[in-house]
Amino acid sequence: MLLIDAGNTRSKFAWWDADTDKIEILGAISHQSWLNDLSQPLKDLLLEVISGCQLKREQQAIGCSVAAVQVMDTLNSSLAELGIKVFWQKTRAQQAGVTNGYTKEPERLGSDRWMALLGCHEQVKQNALIVDAGTALTIDWLMADGRHLGGWIVPGRQLMLNALGQGTANLKGITVNDIERDGLAAGLDTFDGITQGAEAALTGAIAQAIQLSGRYFSDQPFDVVVTGGDSEHLMRTLSVEFCRYDDLLFKGLRLCADNLNS
Repeated sequence: MLLIDAGNTRSKFAWWDADTDKIEILGAISHQSWLNDLSQPLKDLLLEVISGCQLKREQQAIGCSVAAVQVMDTLNSSLAELGIKVFWQKTRAQQAGVTNGYTKEPERLGSDRWMALLGCHEQVKQNALIVDAGTALTIDWLMADGRHLGGWIVPGRQLMLNALGQGTANLKGITVNDIERDGLAAGLDTFDGITQGAEAALTGAIAQAIQLSGRYFSDQPFDVVVTGGDSEHLMRTLSVEFCRYDDLLFKGLRLCADNLNS
């Protein structure tokens, strides 16, 4: 079955083999790659990620989305052209053993975070501090018994760089891919100062979350779980032990696959 994570800036795709219970990450498509270039229909880009063999095997997909309406409409129509109907999952108050920490308005927790919580609960099976590094950096506390204690949302690395570029003269065009240094250090020029500052802000938020975790988990052991598209960059500066799971959100979607019509 096709699994879809429609994020803020790109859509990621994976394939779940129900017979072997294995998840294969297929790839990702940047939304800007087709929103700004009408010569590249999304259907054609999808065919570069999803193989014809997989299309023949399955006519259903399951996904979660925090993407814009235009992105969702085009995704749905393009996948329909390929014969695939997508069942988009919503955040719930309780599901698969996890209780949503947003008790007053559980639906306001992003469905991507919710799927990562479900996946983490099944994978880790103990107290976990979940760090999801994407367009935004999200941090969530999850008890071993499935209780979500809430979390933080921090601008991600590229959002920080974009904000500085838009608000400061002569600093446009810095991207995440320009950051190559491992570890934190004092910047020796403006470019270096900006990239190092963004890195320090992210790792500082994680350090504060780890410090709070002793209280939230009643001084019991917990795992620091890292996931998300920017986790590769983030890992270069983290000074704590952590577990990395690239498919955490997809594991959550896989748990929902048995109840597509519910």
